[in-house]
Amino acid sequence: MFKRLYLTTFLIVIGFAALAQTYHIKGTIPGLANSEVYLVRAFAASNQIVDTAKTDTAGTFVMPLKDNWPVGMYRIITLTGQEFDLICNHENIAFATSGVGMNASFHILSSVENLMYYHYLGVKLDNQKKINLLRPVLNSYPHNDPFYEVLLTQAEKLQNQIHSVATQLIKDNPGTLAASFIKLDMPQMINFTLPTYLQNEAMKANYFNGIDFNDTLLLRADLFTGKIVGYLALFQSKGMTKPEVEDAFTPAVDTLMKKTVVNEKLYEFTLNYLLNGFEEFGFHKLLLHMADNSQMSKFNDKSPEAKELESKLYAIRTLAPGHEAPNFSARLLSGKRIELKDVKADTTLLVFWASWCPHCKEALPKLKKYYNPANTSHFQIIGISVDTDKKSVERAIKEEGYLWPNIAKLKGWDGPIAKLYGVNATPTFVLLDKNKRVIATPVTVEDLEKYLK
Repeated sequence: MFKRLYLTTFLIVIGFAALAQTYHIKGTIPGLANSEVYLVRAFAASNQIVDTAKTDTAGTFVMPLKDNWPVGMYRIITLTGQEFDLICNHENIAFATSGVGMNASFHILSSVENLMYYHYLGVKLDNQKKINLLRPVLNSYPHNDPFYEVLLTQAEKLQNQIHSVATQLIKDNPGTLAASFIKLDMPQMINFTLPTYLQNEAMKANYFNGIDFNDTLLLRADLFTGKIVGYLALFQSKGMTKPEVEDAFTPAVDTLMKKTVVNEKLYEFTLNYLLNGFEEFGFHKLLLHMADNSQMSKFNDKSPEAKELESKLYAIRTLAPGHEAPNFSARLLSGKRIELKDVKADTTLLVFWASWCPHCKEALPKLKKYYNPANTSHFQIIGISVDTDKKSVERAIKEEGYLWPNIAKLKGWDGPIAKLYGVNATPTFVLLDKNKRVIATPVTVEDLEKYLK
């Protein structure tokens, strides 16, 4: 247990030291000799490698922490598959493991924040494992049996211990990253005497108690995404159909949006994270609900990320299944003029692509087997390039044999058709029926092929 006075003194000392020194991570992994290790920034919005180091014959490495790196959760990853999360907040960190196996023990040797965090994690994980074993027994065991009280007492003791350790650490060490992360990660207190469905309802109601949604440091670890997923899981039951899941998730999404709207960055992250996830699962009804109820207009964020998010919301509203696709008129690379509403085909596929896009080079050739340029009354493809260089487009079309009509305004993402459709990624597929109403906007070529077949 770390006392407030000790930690305050320590933080003052390292605050002055930060002006004159940089910090480092020193790790020892016995058995991992002469091997590369990677440092990953494990934030909610991104996981990216920021540095590498090489172990010596004893499995030891030292990796400097650069002054301009944002504080937060970082992750050491080895070539053997081991991963170690570390809070980096202007202090030296040292750790050691018992070996290279996935079950090797892990110990923090120095770092106030990480000693705090891993003390909490040790208590939580050990106690939670026992609670998970006891909970289903409690839910089915006769309440009038004397042994029920023994089980209940033990479960409550384990739960109270997690809560007590976490609460004390947060109280004694305010303002630390570890305190923020512990507060976010703390499991809920469960009333084990309630029926299962009432336990679940109570967990829904109290899930975000104690979390400060104005604390943007929550985005400095991927714990926040786990919190979102855990909340949604409370609304899903085994055997639900896709429409049932969408209906069940709707109030959960509304709560998430209402909670996070107090902070611009948290709201935008949560909105974008949910949109990406629901798009992957094809939850079009839920996507449209979110787009129609977006609160982005409350903010004055002009960043590229915010603009991309606004484009995504616009595209969802515009390209919802059943909506009439925006009409456009343009000149093809061949010189012929084309207007979408005049295309006579049972099905039309709009493909937004670029010659420099690796995913396009992989996906577009798979469409050639479905396309017959001599008979387009059944199926027509229109390629719309977001390139800026005409020669690159023409070379790609010739080399790959894209025989469908191709449009290239050569204005990149600012091309009028790309902007009209809210396109911000390639390839983007928009599948239309004979009346030019949207059938689907498949995310991958594999999803698209399910429609084409």
